[in-house]
Amino acid sequence: MTPFIQTFFERKANATLKQSLERACDLSHFKQVKTRLEAGEDLSKELPQLKKLSKKDALVAVKTLIKRCDTDLNDYWTLPKAAKAKLSVTHKSYKGELVPRFTVNYQFNTQLGLVEIKVTTQGRYVFVSPSAKDVKKANIELAFRDVEKQLSLAGFA
Repeated sequence: MTPFIQTFFERKANATLKQSLERACDLSHFKQVKTRLEAGEDLSKELPQLKKLSKKDALVAVKTLIKRCDTDLNDYWTLPKAAKAKLSVTHKSYKGELVPRFTVNYQFNTQLGLVEIKVTTQGRYVFVSPSAKDVKKANIELAFRDVEKQLSLAGFA
């Protein structure tokens, strides 16, 4: 893997983790509100927005906000379309950890074969690992250069 690719994904991961920390705080808050609403508490004094909603509607609104937070946590990892990468993201939150742990797979189709970049996080630690199983050994460096070109073009988009 080239230093450019390594640095690109480390920077992407660090920026995403920063955004994710804020969104994870929102997610935790909404989950607490949901739990309290399900327990029958009246939260209209703490959250004046709930005065306008029935308990059932408030619960639906909070569930929608929770889904939106989960979607946002995955969407932060997307690259511009110019990169032409397929993306799969999974995240898991552990008790006592502020930021979820992510496993992100990017697949780049090059003329020489499929190149995969896997980004794994734990807290603020980021691990980037490449895979070019489909590419002939002699062409691996060229395949990574092709990915590098796609990422460079994505930077201009």
